[in-house]
Amino acid sequence: MGLSSSQARLLNMTSRMHQIEYKAAKLEAQKLQMANESSRVYEEYLDALEATKVQIKKIDSDGSISYDDIRAYSDFTGAGFYLKIGDTVYSENTGANGWSGITEALGITSPDMSNFPKLFTNIINSGQVVIVEKRVENSNTYYDDTSIATNTSLQEIPDESQLRKAEAQYEADMRKIDAKDRKYDADLAALDTERNAVKSEMDTLKTVARDNVERTFKLFS
Repeated sequence: MGLSSSQARLLNMTSRMHQIEYKAAKLEAQKLQMANESSRVYEEYLDALEATKVQIKKIDSDGSISYDDIRAYSDFTGAGFYLKIGDTVYSENTGANGWSGITEALGITSPDMSNFPKLFTNIINSGQVVIVEKRVENSNTYYDDTSIATNTSLQEIPDESQLRKAEAQYEADMRKIDAKDRKYDADLAALDTERNAVKSEMDTLKTVARDNVERTFKLFS
């Protein structure tokens, strides 16, 4: 191989090496992003493990006691409980003095009503509302502050339905992340093989170029 052709080939290989290193760096960045994504998925799963829901006590027809989920604000008010924000007791199920008034006062612009128990429990635990219980005495209505911890008609338990959903979502997300990570590893391995091959050829071309230069100097020395 002549000197000029060796130089041209070396320049081509150098360009190729830069492309390989760029692709490798990009893949490494994507692997790092996947690690961050994995951490996010895990954090969401941990949050789901701590998910709870508020229930109301009811007395069944046989006198036994059970607890029901709160699936609408009317379930809560129907049992004589209400939410209070500041001095306002939100006693109705609809309207400005009801559930829509609560979400508006809390700045929730688009409340997720598809999972009311979760939304309601999050609002209870936000610390921005107070639970009150209605009491009528001498024809006067009072709203006494209460809490889940002190009122036996209320309880907060782990939300197993959310846990099952979270487990399924976590497993699905981790499978996707693992598949992408394996592909990145395979692509990096292929690039490493190509890098070694290009480096080997570049070393050979440099040796050829050096030998050509040495022979040229000998001819004119």
